[in-house]
Amino acid sequence: MDMREFASKLRLKSMRDECGDVIIPGKYGQIYEWDPGSFGCLVMTKSTRPWNATRRKLMAAGFRAIQNGDAEGTLLFNPQDLGQAGLAIKAVGAKRKRNLTEAQKAALVQRLRRSPQDAPTPDMRFISS
Repeated sequence: MDMREFASKLRLKSMRDECGDVIIPGKYGQIYEWDPGSFGCLVMTKSTRPWNATRRKLMAAGFRAIQNGDAEGTLLFNPQDLGQAGLAIKAVGAKRKRNLTEAQKAALVQRLRRSPQDAPTPDMRFISS
């Protein structure tokens, strides 16, 4: 399984980093392809305590630590294991893509097609100068 397939299967946002590699960015780090059979989970926190708690939790789930710093580190996991994948997604704070129903898609298209003239005018009594 490659990174694009992993991201689409789990509805994750993916992008290319400055080197051109596909990554899954998150609020606290990123997920990237370490080798064909395993992915890396880079976790960066602001202090030691959250990093140690996250590291212990991930290692108890079967992750393998390859870098361990004061407030950051890298752990390897099996992308085929959905339990490990879910923990990695949560650890880095990755965002999932929304699934829209047909009704939501239609409403969004209508909203985007509306011209600025169709927008309601503001009530001038409530606008202070």
